[in-house]
Amino acid sequence: MTALTSAGPFARPASLKTFQAARRVCVAASAAALGLYLASPFVTLWSIGSAIQTHDMTALGQAINWSELDASIKHQTLSGLHLERVSDDLPDFGSSFATTAVSNAVDFTVTQANLGTLVDQAVPAAIPASQPMPSFATLAQKASVRFTRLDQFEVDVPLPGHEQDTPLKIEMRIQNWRWKVTKVEFPARRAPIMQASAAPSNA
Repeated sequence: MTALTSAGPFARPASLKTFQAARRVCVAASAAALGLYLASPFVTLWSIGSAIQTHDMTALGQAINWSELDASIKHQTLSGLHLERVSDDLPDFGSSFATTAVSNAVDFTVTQANLGTLVDQAVPAAIPASQPMPSFATLAQKASVRFTRLDQFEVDVPLPGHEQDTPLKIEMRIQNWRWKVTKVEFPARRAPIMQASAAPSNA
């Protein structure tokens, strides 16, 4: 009986050590998972930059959600057309015709098959010929990044030659356990800032 009762004090420290070891493993695993999550969008961005530099359109295409990127480009294109001014006499017809034409053009152009051509045209258009082509590392140093949601990540990249314009904005979301580019906003002229004066206008 003495041998049985004396085992109790030894059993408690052993179970406590097991619990502490399990807790350390859980904490370490959680920290590793969080680190991987925080690093994952940066790894995807680096892969995208590498794919553009090496012209690996297969790898680049795998990082794009085509339907959402297509919708993003359509929205920007249609917004830039100012369709409310297309026709004063037949506004509905003019707007509908322009919307359909732009939609069909984007659907035809923004595809995996045409991705190489799009990149070849977009990069020189984004970086003026007078500016040297910056490296991906140089652009990354000037970029502003943020998690807007747990599954959404945004990057703002100021482009050389577009100092007076808005930065290039890239939006990515987690889809099927991978970060995918869902939206790209190209540089556009910044809206002028109105300054109010305290002095009387007749002074």
